[in-house]
Amino acid sequence: MSDQRLFNCCAGGVAPDWSLFEWLETGGCASETDETTGAIWTNGGIEDAEAQFWTVYGRLKEGGCEAITDCPTRAEVDAVATELSRLSGLPVV
Repeated sequence: MSDQRLFNCCAGGVAPDWSLFEWLETGGCASETDETTGAIWTNGGIEDAEAQFWTVYGRLKEGGCEAITDCPTRAEVDAVATELSRLSGLPVV
C-alpha cells in the first residue's frame, strides 16, 4: 500500500512517530454541515450502518487519539489497520 493510502490524515502524508501511541483502533465517521454557516466537521464513533467513511486512529499514550488515515469502506479500513499494525508494531484493538 502507498503512503498516500496509509497516512492521508498525517502531516506531509508520512508515518507519524509510532512511539507516541499505545495501539491502533478503527471507527466509523460522518461529516456534518452547519446549514447556517456552511462549516463542515467530522463526527467519530458512528455505527457502521450509518458511517460515511472509516478512520484508523492511533491511541495516544498521553490520552486522546490521532487520525492516521481515512478509508471509504469498512473492508478497506480493516486491511489498512492490519498493514499499519505490521509497520508500527502496534496492536489493533
